[in-house]
Amino acid sequence: MRRTSRRSAVVWLSVGFGLAVAGLAVVPLALEAKDVASSLLRAQDQAVALKDQMASGEAEAAAATLERLQASASHAHRTSSGGLWDAAAKVPWLGRNVEAVQVTSASIDDIATRGLPPLVEAGSTLSVQSFKPRDGQVDVKALAALAPAVTEASRVLAENAGDIRAIDAESLLGPLVRPVLDLQRQVDDADRAADAAGRVMRLAPAALGATGEQHLLLVFQTNAEIRSTGGLAGVFVLLTTKDGRITLSAQAASGELNLAADGTRQTDARLTREERAAFGTIMGHDVRSTNISPDFPRVARIWADRAERAFGEDVDGVVSLDAVAMSYVLRGVGTVKVEGGPSLTADNAVQRLLHGVYVDFEDPSAQDAYFESATGRTFEAVMNGRGDWTRIVSALSEAASERRLQVWFREDDSQQVIADTAVAGRVAQDDDTPHIGLYVTDAAQSKMQWFLRYDTRAKATTCRADRSQVVLVTTSFRNQFSGDPEKSPWYVTGRGTRTAKGNQLLTYRLLAPRGGRVVGFTIDGQERPLASSDVTYEGRAVQYGTLTIPPGDEISVTWRVQTAAGADGDARYFETPGIDTSSNDVRVPSACRRS
Repeated sequence: MRRTSRRSAVVWLSVGFGLAVAGLAVVPLALEAKDVASSLLRAQDQAVALKDQMASGEAEAAAATLERLQASASHAHRTSSGGLWDAAAKVPWLGRNVEAVQVTSASIDDIATRGLPPLVEAGSTLSVQSFKPRDGQVDVKALAALAPAVTEASRVLAENAGDIRAIDAESLLGPLVRPVLDLQRQVDDADRAADAAGRVMRLAPAALGATGEQHLLLVFQTNAEIRSTGGLAGVFVLLTTKDGRITLSAQAASGELNLAADGTRQTDARLTREERAAFGTIMGHDVRSTNISPDFPRVARIWADRAERAFGEDVDGVVSLDAVAMSYVLRGVGTVKVEGGPSLTADNAVQRLLHGVYVDFEDPSAQDAYFESATGRTFEAVMNGRGDWTRIVSALSEAASERRLQVWFREDDSQQVIADTAVAGRVAQDDDTPHIGLYVTDAAQSKMQWFLRYDTRAKATTCRADRSQVVLVTTSFRNQFSGDPEKSPWYVTGRGTRTAKGNQLLTYRLLAPRGGRVVGFTIDGQERPLASSDVTYEGRAVQYGTLTIPPGDEISVTWRVQTAAGADGDARYFETPGIDTSSNDVRVPSACRRS
């Protein structure tokens, strides 16, 4: 729970309601709304204190704070459930606003009453520091003991998040619209975090070798040469886990993973006809381009199969992170010394890993050696318990939300636990919620994406008679390269054979919602022809093409995406994580709400 302002969305919800009803001269109700706001404000402060106490293992203080939080939440719930409120809830137009405050108060009360006690009762076990690795070993018994409490808290939060999510914010009084939208976003974030924690607790003991030795493949992606899941897979590290102890068993650069243990070239992975049409045969030929596909479970399986033949060990799972995620981890770890080059910190890691290494070392083998040392030394620091473990866990959570940290398990039951979470990285659309994804790949064999910045706005603009929607996805691509491309290392700019040195040459793939399609495409406002193609992947139409952006230029690209008939709910938008902090799984409000 992040406290950005003393007056949070939940408090402004009640304050805004009080102002609204006061404007209607419903004075008693306005006074009670003020009382509800005061109670929720106290609950906000108490929740922040409780989080801090639980993180630091202050069991007795946390128990006392929980009692005060429950009292505040209960008072808000009781006050907003009185006869005056119930009567107002039946008044046309005003009623939905009353209900919004009632649902909010009731949900917070329920979370405090049923969701938080199991966690607080776990006492000092909940301290993040108690899970800090010591001498390369994690206490898997503590993780297993905590799982039931975290699972129960997640279940209660999910129930109440559903109630708050069901509030139609757009139909409320003016002072309530923004607070309710903010509250829904905050609760969605908390729900996802709690759900992720519950799943981690279920899976972590086995993954850490509590029930037998496991082998996990750690993959480092470099965003300087962008791929659909983040960047080119540059370093592969084989980790062995047993009884909570994690050791680095083997390490290889990407080119080496194309070879079997005997040094011969591995045969290409067998691709489906759909994969060959959507992503090309290189997906199965070279591990550096396997993740042209954005479907991480499929990508991870190919990587794992390759690693098994290269390392001669079974691979039970894959964990992938990019350079930006590593910089987040270094916030907690601190400085890491790297052989053959400058030390890494949270402030310089992105520049060093995505640009500096290519400027300093022309020899690809020297670049690989630096990457391997950086990855290995950072891993060793984490597993030796260095630094602020609370910040490290927070960094991993942030990376997961941005799809910079992704996980896959070979065992089906374990994979199903994470299948519908952000870390799984699936592109399959399991329900009627429209999914739209924009995935980008470097096509110049360069490291030019260090200079690439892009941002996207997705908006549903039309609800059609068949309850399909038209969603505009507009992305601005900027090439910030400003030097002399002829004087820059060819390893950065490319050799100039596919495009002029200094250009961004990008291949994009726009995955439409299941049953939907791309119906229009513009660059800088000029209509462009759509590629004539029936290519689909996982039941989703794939619109693809290339973009060229010269140094210093910016282009604006808009795709008009139509959902399937009847797919009239809020859409979800995903994209390739780049250099800048980015949002993924963004909710796009439905155009059909207003129809």
